[in-house]
Amino acid sequence: MADRPPYMPTGIGMGMLGDDETKIGVLIFETAEGNFDFALNLQAVEVIRKALSKIEMHLTNGEISDVD
Repeated sequence: MADRPPYMPTGIGMGMLGDDETKIGVLIFETAEGNFDFALNLQAVEVIRKALSKIEMHLTNGEISDVD
């Protein structure tokens, strides 16, 4: 678990960067402390999708334990 409380998003945005050969998605988490921008390729999108599914499962089941 984190050493300090996590940032709480106040908004989420997205964008795309790239040219004809390379495309990168940008996921933007807006917080009171500032924006956090993450560049994502397809592999990263899949990893995040799986992580969000696990979080959703734990929230739905009411579990509070650490998630791997």
